[in-house]
Amino acid sequence: MDLQLTGRRALVTGSSSGIGAGIVRMLAEEGCKVVVHGRDRERAEAIAAEIGAAGVALGDLATDEGADATIETARKALDGSVEILINNAGGGSGNSTSQAFMDVTLDHWIATYQSNTLAAMRMIERCVPAMSDALFGRVIQISSAVGVQPNNLGPSYSSAKAAMNNMTVSLAGALKGKGITVNTVSPGVIITPAMLSWGRSLAKNLGWGDPSPDELERLIATERLNLPAGRIGRVEDIAMMVCLLASPRSGYITGANHRIDGGQIRSVN
Repeated sequence: MDLQLTGRRALVTGSSSGIGAGIVRMLAEEGCKVVVHGRDRERAEAIAAEIGAAGVALGDLATDEGADATIETARKALDGSVEILINNAGGGSGNSTSQAFMDVTLDHWIATYQSNTLAAMRMIERCVPAMSDALFGRVIQISSAVGVQPNNLGPSYSSAKAAMNNMTVSLAGALKGKGITVNTVSPGVIITPAMLSWGRSLAKNLGWGDPSPDELERLIATERLNLPAGRIGRVEDIAMMVCLLASPRSGYITGANHRIDGGQIRSVN
């Protein structure tokens, strides 16, 4: 199927590694003009060179200054406004994602909301007006399975992602009639360098010894999470859904949370 993405202008925040890098790779393969965003110039430029990106934008989206610098650079690189915004930047503050509820400080809560929920809102403020004028746009929020089903660790992160899920529904309704769709993609456990580091720590804590990467994946998928899919996700699994939602063909899909988690979340919706 032709997703009709050739020549469309896309900005993927936090795309110098991990899931974001997988998304910009696939968007570029589908013909999009993409801007790689990050805070590490060397990593961002390496991804951009690999995929032939339109440009690189650097900025800390937890600040207004970083958001301003990012959108200004993106517009110049794309030679126009952003048509497809993927809010992927984020993460926990410090080691807060592995901390128990009462151990997460208020400073960590604030920092996590700044780098996730408010970072997404900063980019929405800067991109959506031009989408409205053009009567076309796509806003895609990269959330997390824990935004729907939190556990007792990392409450600031799961709460920030839950807020992004809520933002999606509200914004989709606010933009009716503008040709703009707003959706959330919620990954489960996805193989990235950060996930493998977490997995090694988990193996140590659970007495699994020092398993190979393949064995570690099997243990997490079957022993820890009991995933119906029987495996951990790949960045390509997320990128394929993002490309579908970014497509002009997806105009009837909006205000929804799309879980790509191998069956990790067991609720009906």
